[in-house]
Amino acid sequence: MGEIIVSRDEHNRILELIGQGIDGNTPAGAEVLRFLQASVSSMTDYLHLAPTYSLGKQVHLSIDRSAPHLNREIDAIMETLVIGLRQLAMEYEGDLVVHEATVGIQV
Repeated sequence: MGEIIVSRDEHNRILELIGQGIDGNTPAGAEVLRFLQASVSSMTDYLHLAPTYSLGKQVHLSIDRSAPHLNREIDAIMETLVIGLRQLAMEYEGDLVVHEATVGIQV
């Protein structure tokens, strides 16, 4: 089963996605990789950013948020990606799960 962990900051902005067990030979895995590649392409081609990513059984996508004037655009791409991944997890509930975690908050 594939698993995606979505890490958010204290402002609820997505910082990164980390996944494991994503099998590109299954329908769920192939769609996950396609969604991730489309998001990376949007950030590189449209926003001219350089996200850090790897796609395969282990996936990782993170974006440098040091340019605050692009936060809305980055949020739109990343939130759309996460919504799509959640929909895939509902469709392929035996093959994919999406979890959320907030980083940097201490209790």
